[in-house]
Amino acid sequence: MSIVFVFDRRSGNEPEHFISLGGLFSFSEFRQTVTEDFGLSDQKFVIATTGRVEIRDDDTYERFVDDGTTLYLLHDINQELTAQATERVAFLPHYDTLVKSGIYEYYASAGHNPLPYAFAELIDNALAATAKNSGPREIELRLFMDNDPSKTVICVIDNGKGMTSRELNQWAIYRLSKFSRRSTDELGNTSNESTHDETEDEHIPRSLNSDISYFGVGGKQAVFFIGTSTRMISKPKGSIDVHELLVSKEDFEQKERNKEAIYEGYIRNRKAGDASHLCGNNLDCMRDLISAERGKDQFTAVVITGIPTAHVHYLRYGFNIWCTQLANIYHYYIHGQDGNVATAAHSRAANPLKNINVELKMYSRGQIQPKVLNLRDIEEDMQTLFIRSAANTFEFRAKVEGTGIVEGIIRYHPFLFDRETYPDDFFDPREVEVEDEHDHDYTIPASGRGHHAIFNCFWNGRLIPYTTVEEFSWCAQPKKTKLIPQECWNRISGVLWTNAKFQVSTNKLTFLDLEVRLKDKNTVFTRIINGQERRANIDKQFLDWLKECHEQSDKQVKFSEFKGQITRPALPKNKQGPWAVYEEIQWDGRTYQKGDMIKTCRTAPVLYGRVNRFLLFGDHDGEVFATGGEIELQQEPHYFYDEVKYVPLFKLDRSAPQDVITRAIEEDKSKLPEKLIISWPEGEELKDGEKVPAGRTIGAIKAEIMNKKGELISKLPGSGSSQAKKRLLIELTVIWHSRNGDEIIASHISSHGTNWPYWFKKMENIRKMGPHTLNLQVCLSESGVTSLADTKLPSAKYRFTVTEANAVRFIVGMLDGPFRIGSPFNVPLEFQDMFGNLTKYPASVKPLLAASGLELSYGWSISRGNTLLVNDIVALGTVQTNAGKNFNLEIKILGLEEDSQMLKIRLLPGLPHSISVSPEDPQSIENGESVSFEVEVKDKGQNLTTQPKITVVATFACDGVDGLSTTYFLDCSNTGRGTLSGPPLLLKKLRDPVNITASIDLQGNRDVAAVKRSIIVAPSKHAAVLQLTYRNGDKTVSVVNNKDVLIEAGSFLTHLQFKLLDEAGREIPLDSKLVSKLKVSWVQKTQVGELVQGVLPNIKVPNSVVDSRCVSISIHDSAGDLDFSFTVRPVAGEPACIKAVCSGDSSIRLGHPLKADILATLADRHGNLIKKLPPRALADLQLSGEGLVVEETVRSFGQTSGFHISGIRFNGSELGTRELCITWRNLISYVRLSVIAGPATKLRVADWPEQDEPIVVSNGDKLPPLTVQLCDDAGHSAAEPNVKVQLHKDSALKLTPVSTSLKTNENGKVHFGVFTVHASRGTYELVPKAFIQRSMVSGPALKVTIQPDTNKPVKVDVRFETQRTYSAGSVFSDFIVRVLAEDDMLLDTAESAKMSMIIRKAVGTTQQTPAQGFQAMSFPPDDADSDKKGAFCFRKKPIPEVAGAYEVQFVYNADKSTKIYSRLILLEVKPSVPVTISVLNSPGVATASNARKPLSRLLIRSVTLALNDVFGNIAGENLSGMVEVKVVSETGAIELPQLEGNKHSIEVPLNNGQATLQNILLAENTQGKSGEYCLCCSLLGNASWSTTIPPINIPFFFCNDVKKQAYFTFLSKERDQLNTSIEAYHSLFKTTKQLTTALKLAVAEATQQEQKLRIEYRKTCGQNQTLSLESVDRLVLQCEQKQEEIRRKPRRQCSLQPAPKEANIIGKIAHLAQVADDDIARCLSWHMSGDMDCVVTRTTATALELHKATHGKQQLLALDFICKKTMPDWSRSLPHVKFSSRSVPPGNPIFARDLLIFTEHVEECKTVFGMLLGDTIFLDTLKDATEYRQQLVKHTYCPTLLTRDGDRIRSNGKFGGQSNKAWPLEKLKGNVFSAPLSLDYQKACRQLDTIQKLRSAMTNLEQTKHELQEHLDHENSSEMQSKVMECKEAEQSLQKINVKLGMVLPAEGSNSSVPFDGASSRRASPRNKRASLPAEQPVRTSTRYHNSVAFSEFEYPQQPKRNRRN
Repeated sequence: MSIVFVFDRRSGNEPEHFISLGGLFSFSEFRQTVTEDFGLSDQKFVIATTGRVEIRDDDTYERFVDDGTTLYLLHDINQELTAQATERVAFLPHYDTLVKSGIYEYYASAGHNPLPYAFAELIDNALAATAKNSGPREIELRLFMDNDPSKTVICVIDNGKGMTSRELNQWAIYRLSKFSRRSTDELGNTSNESTHDETEDEHIPRSLNSDISYFGVGGKQAVFFIGTSTRMISKPKGSIDVHELLVSKEDFEQKERNKEAIYEGYIRNRKAGDASHLCGNNLDCMRDLISAERGKDQFTAVVITGIPTAHVHYLRYGFNIWCTQLANIYHYYIHGQDGNVATAAHSRAANPLKNINVELKMYSRGQIQPKVLNLRDIEEDMQTLFIRSAANTFEFRAKVEGTGIVEGIIRYHPFLFDRETYPDDFFDPREVEVEDEHDHDYTIPASGRGHHAIFNCFWNGRLIPYTTVEEFSWCAQPKKTKLIPQECWNRISGVLWTNAKFQVSTNKLTFLDLEVRLKDKNTVFTRIINGQERRANIDKQFLDWLKECHEQSDKQVKFSEFKGQITRPALPKNKQGPWAVYEEIQWDGRTYQKGDMIKTCRTAPVLYGRVNRFLLFGDHDGEVFATGGEIELQQEPHYFYDEVKYVPLFKLDRSAPQDVITRAIEEDKSKLPEKLIISWPEGEELKDGEKVPAGRTIGAIKAEIMNKKGELISKLPGSGSSQAKKRLLIELTVIWHSRNGDEIIASHISSHGTNWPYWFKKMENIRKMGPHTLNLQVCLSESGVTSLADTKLPSAKYRFTVTEANAVRFIVGMLDGPFRIGSPFNVPLEFQDMFGNLTKYPASVKPLLAASGLELSYGWSISRGNTLLVNDIVALGTVQTNAGKNFNLEIKILGLEEDSQMLKIRLLPGLPHSISVSPEDPQSIENGESVSFEVEVKDKGQNLTTQPKITVVATFACDGVDGLSTTYFLDCSNTGRGTLSGPPLLLKKLRDPVNITASIDLQGNRDVAAVKRSIIVAPSKHAAVLQLTYRNGDKTVSVVNNKDVLIEAGSFLTHLQFKLLDEAGREIPLDSKLVSKLKVSWVQKTQVGELVQGVLPNIKVPNSVVDSRCVSISIHDSAGDLDFSFTVRPVAGEPACIKAVCSGDSSIRLGHPLKADILATLADRHGNLIKKLPPRALADLQLSGEGLVVEETVRSFGQTSGFHISGIRFNGSELGTRELCITWRNLISYVRLSVIAGPATKLRVADWPEQDEPIVVSNGDKLPPLTVQLCDDAGHSAAEPNVKVQLHKDSALKLTPVSTSLKTNENGKVHFGVFTVHASRGTYELVPKAFIQRSMVSGPALKVTIQPDTNKPVKVDVRFETQRTYSAGSVFSDFIVRVLAEDDMLLDTAESAKMSMIIRKAVGTTQQTPAQGFQAMSFPPDDADSDKKGAFCFRKKPIPEVAGAYEVQFVYNADKSTKIYSRLILLEVKPSVPVTISVLNSPGVATASNARKPLSRLLIRSVTLALNDVFGNIAGENLSGMVEVKVVSETGAIELPQLEGNKHSIEVPLNNGQATLQNILLAENTQGKSGEYCLCCSLLGNASWSTTIPPINIPFFFCNDVKKQAYFTFLSKERDQLNTSIEAYHSLFKTTKQLTTALKLAVAEATQQEQKLRIEYRKTCGQNQTLSLESVDRLVLQCEQKQEEIRRKPRRQCSLQPAPKEANIIGKIAHLAQVADDDIARCLSWHMSGDMDCVVTRTTATALELHKATHGKQQLLALDFICKKTMPDWSRSLPHVKFSSRSVPPGNPIFARDLLIFTEHVEECKTVFGMLLGDTIFLDTLKDATEYRQQLVKHTYCPTLLTRDGDRIRSNGKFGGQSNKAWPLEKLKGNVFSAPLSLDYQKACRQLDTIQKLRSAMTNLEQTKHELQEHLDHENSSEMQSKVMECKEAEQSLQKINVKLGMVLPAEGSNSSVPFDGASSRRASPRNKRASLPAEQPVRTSTRYHNSVAFSEFEYPQQPKRNRRN
């Protein structure tokens, strides 16, 4: 922001005030601001600068008031200051800014010395200076090297145009760029420099324009980086003087010490060759240089001294390095646009750039000839390497937004068999790949480009070294590719050439914006083929090119015979796998396969071997071409080398012959050990295959080793390998081949010494039986290696067998126990020799056995191999326990050294041998008792024995007795003894004692004899038989055990007597002890006295024959139980009742027989069915019933019981329930039958009002519910389900939902529901039809009359003047808009708030609804037509200011979801009266000269002028005339350039308001000074238009110098482009900020609305909880459910058919009001029953129309029939108040009209009910009414009185009787006032409305916040910030250009309208100050047609404001 500082120094010491200049465009505005700020409204003062210059008008304000100015307020200009005042000043920088600038600008990159880049800055200046040379362009760099660095001198000399003294002065100014430099001629005219020629607009290949001296910085930085002092010597072309300038650090320091102006100095002007000013002896090279000036027309020399020592060392010893770097920087200037391509030997390519020769000469002290090097002769620079190693190229061009053009080329460097041809980069300051530190035994070939970027970048043909571009998206390596190997992307390099439209740093080391702009989405890349652009997808073109390069240029190795993949764990982790395995490769026409013999090269030592396989790193599958790989090599001879080598593929010696490889391998084979020589010097020789007894001695052994040549060797021959240096050893091993495997029992190693051979001592310790091997094996050193590769070293083997010696002892073998007394067992004996080996036993061996306490014997002995088996040894003896007893058994064999063995064995009891049973005498028992025996089991030695499963069994037998099956068991497995007993022995029918035999034996053991014992059994004396009897009448009946007893149900079984008999049939006397053991099941307690007498309790018989009763009698005795049981089964008694039922459906159709039968049954008094009836019982059955046809009935006996009745039929007409009476003797039963309707033959429509008359509805209304009922002939409802019913209708009538055929329910009804009708006006029929048994039955025809809905808007009609012409900016004629209802009449209820007018640009569609996405203007109506409701007027609505086609449309918002649009009105808006002239196609500011070429003199190629109205529309249609074009000067210049033909002006025709200026040129060699002029275009006088149109000026620059013209042109174009860019940026920022403000305001409004609705919600719903959207949705659902519940609750409804819905029909009286109280509604509805059906209309005409339509049947009441004067006053009090205001009468009197509730048409309803009810009053009871009337008639008239009880007292006093008593509600049949919905419903509605509003507000707030956040994120995004920075940079660039242009404008006082510098811009226009307006309103006005943007201030997103004038 621009501010000034103002001190009030009229009096006092007031501090300064800050006054902002923003928006102050004139002195008057500034003075008014100062007056307001200091409060000086009525005081006089002057404003002065600190230099006492008074600011008094706009001129002095513009000249002296600027940003940071300090001003005074004084009484007068000469007033003294009343206090001190401070003034802000600026300071110049220190001279180090210049001297040390190079230190900071030139920095080392990637370890490279930046000195060559400093030289490049000086060569840049030389190239720019020689750009216009017609001959060779010579640039020479001379280095005078001395051992003393202070005497080293560097000179850069060129033959360029040279510099004048002013230009030399400008060169010395730091940061004075080429755009700001000026040169002055003798006349004082100034013009800008330009290095551009006339062909600047033409494209120069590779941008090699030599325009690379730009910023006024690089040269100064370079010379002070190279040295400390520089001398600039220059001679301009055409001058005889030489200008010399010395600038040095020493001079700056001296001036600082002397306090002199540091940045001032002198330029020495002298003649050529004059060196008189040089002093000193060390300036010989300078004198030589000056002496060489003679004869030169033009030149420039830069002489640098004070070179640092480090630089001198680098320049001397790194000469080739930095020369190569310079050759790389200027490669394309030196070699041309194609670069240094390979040519014929010793030839130099023609230079296409005017023979640029850059030569370097280094003079060294002591050397006569200098070291000379021309940069063109260098062939090691990177660009040359890239060009010459490339096999193919891909050229492209990139067009960047603006005028930036980038040319590019991509080169492909192929792989040639074993190496990459991508050049190694030694000097380029880019990141170098770091090689792996680890030294592995494998090598992967280099990967070409590696980590380097693809593109080097050149600016105007010169390398920018520190900027590279990695890649573009279209040439980047994809993640997955199938057709192209990934390594192909590492074989490409590239170059980018840019023009000057891209920014570089001042030291030309880096680009500032190249990569960002290239990767912008708007950048377009196209491929160049033969100089022409190829319009296609560059991604695909690049991939096709890369594939072609790979296929045609890469010479790779083909891997075939794929065998799978492996991993190699021995390698580093990142190289372990996968490795693909191949068995064949093809390399350069030769095939190598698995098994081939090969030789390596470049390995130490050279390897010979056989190929095992080929390995390729990577995930490969199948045949593949690759650039590397490894060989798995089996080194040969494999007898010698047991090692596998892995050799890189490129180390394969492809030139080695096969015979050389074979000879080398064979030579190694002959040196290997061949055989082993064995001898036995001391005897005891071991022969192969010999059998040796255990313990025999093997003699000493001597061994010797011999090779194939017969030489004895003791070590391997030396072959260079580590293995060849190892000694040979011989290892002796003795191996025992046992059954468990081989075991080494002896091992010795012998070495060969100097004085002794290989020797092994004798062995005596071989004792193990079996085969043995003595092995002598040659091995390698101590490692034990016995083979080389797959060949074993020599060995000798002796196989022998060791056998056993004679037996000396025996041992007892494994015994198989356990051992038992009396059971035979075996003992094995084994014989051993002295070493423990088993051997054969001696002959005639007989074993001797002995043991204490045992008798021993054995059968025989048998031999098995080396074992003697003693068989069948039997031992007898005593063993006390089952655990057994230990015995010592001694075995002797005579004749052995050790002849006896003692054996301890344990003997257990033997197997069972016998049974011992006691007692032995016979036992006597009673029948039913058990018997027992004591039993023992013994073995053969009479020892008690135990064995598993020893069971003793006793069985009993008796002659002549059957069924004695008792068996006793005793388990003796654990004890061997026990008591044998079991269950009692029970013999059947035992009368006398019997003798039985018990047989006792072991179960399952036949070897043990059985033992028999006798038993005597006598008969039992216990009860055995029970006899039972009962009395049945007079007879005594015996009861049989387990049988049924039949007896009448419900009776008792009495006189039960019993007897007990023993086993012999003897009766047992009963006593109390015996009967106490007797139990009966039917009673809990019995009487002992009765039981002693043999009497049992009575038994109750069940009442039902279905039930039976099981009873039992039991006696529990120790001798056994006696049970007796029987079943009591009831039988039916005598008939006591009859019961009749219907066997099926009890419904009977009237007049039709009953389909089901009647079943009648008889039962006794307990309900037991009587099944058997006598035949005469059928005659006693009688039938009767109302309408029963008795004679048709059929009666018979039932199949199982009762009677069967059929043929039941009823006559009559009534339906319902009828009883059928069935009588049998004196018993009666009834059956209820339902008499239903007969078969359906008719259809009836239920609840349809007035079926004879049509029902009147509106279009879109709902019909009453439609229900169809089936009926029989008598009209009764027929309940027949599943009958298909269809609804037939007229085709023009549409029902919603669509009517379909339905089936009847179980009641014979079909509910079609509620239909919504859609049809035009008319009467239609609905006919229900049913399909019954293949016949169709039609119902009544229902008529529906459709009338229009007068309250529904359907159309918007527009009326306006169609023939009127509309001009931009004026107003429309009046639009009359009418909203029509369905009856085509005006909708008088239409609201103006819902009507709007929409104006928008025409979009070229015919749709009648608005197109989406087009902005439109909307206007409300002015007012409604008071005479015609529903009509609206839009008056004088503004016409858009932009001419063109527009659409006008009117919309009526009927509701939230319905919008009604008018027809689309197309209007053409014409431009208004022309007032100005404008340029349609702006050409920019042209620059022309008076040269010969027409192109240089061209001002306008083609420009169209057009007339514009005040709004900028192109106007002037049908206007013609002439336009005069002449050259004018706003500065008042007299000499004006002439147009072509030396004309001062020309005339151009104007047709239809437009004139075209074409090819306007200046005259050749025309007069005029260089400066700014205008083409003034004005209209010549003509009668075609009445207004005066001011002329327009088109500015241009005239240069009376061709050289300046290009520079002016360049700057003008640059400024126009920047203006356009800045204008677009400002528009974007303004829109963004406005949108942010609008969104924030929307969020605030949404928040406020939401808080307001939350408060309303708390008030309405009474809740305070925090709400979310989910909870609000739940509340909405709850309220809707509550509403639905309330609506579904039954309430009083009026069932009258509603009146037709027309505009003038209000409705029926019954529908106009609601009454809350049921009693009042009943009484009032009855009181007005005659009027309830009356239809109320607004007009009599409408009433007459209805009267006619209904044929006079409808009651009608027209409002205009009613006399309004007699209407009661609704606010009047009750009549008794007037006479007795203080008394309160009983009965709560109230006017009947006050009890009515009106929902709509309130005023009309008051009129109607006021006329009908008058002053009718309601009271509580009749008593209250009579008392009220008695009191009232005393004073006045009494109206009709009604009571809540339903009584009425007429106004005449009559009451009582049926006519004055209200009917019940049921009798009114729905002709009542309906009840309003409850208060709860209204409350729920209010709550729902509030909650829905709150939800909408919450949703809106959330959405608005989300939109705001998204917008803020976008505003703060990196993309937007980058646009801000781009805009700032563009503004800075524009400011610089304006400054440059301003330096060549005319002097002050000019009236030029285009600002170029600060002063002229203030004079020309106040827009710079206007730019300080708030950022929300950025101003973009201009007095020029080219819209130069005011850039000095604009508020950017998230950025501080910039200074107004900077």
